[in-house]
Amino acid sequence: MAAHDRQHHDSRPCLAGWRKRGACAQAFGRSRGGFTCNVHARCDNQGLSLGFHLTGGEASDYGEVDSLMAMPVPKPAGLLADKGYDGDRFREDLLLRNILPVIPPQSTRAS
Repeated sequence: MAAHDRQHHDSRPCLAGWRKRGACAQAFGRSRGGFTCNVHARCDNQGLSLGFHLTGGEASDYGEVDSLMAMPVPKPAGLLADKGYDGDRFREDLLLRNILPVIPPQSTRAS
């Protein structure tokens, strides 16, 4: 008797392959890690969270800069961020606000 594969019995596509409705409104998205979300947080110098913003997994860190900087909290003397926030516009904006950017450069950054 031949082994029978149950995976292809039906002519219609699998329903699990479709994106569920409302996923974008709940800050979920596709990334290399799968179906995830990003937490963009603004913290004080002690590491305590002042506020956060959720986006889908495919969203760039750099796109959430304006919403993080618009939070009604005291102005910092310096800003520590990861490589995802490395951009000329962001660095210039921080310097205009008298905030020292402490951001490592991306490997593709031209000095």
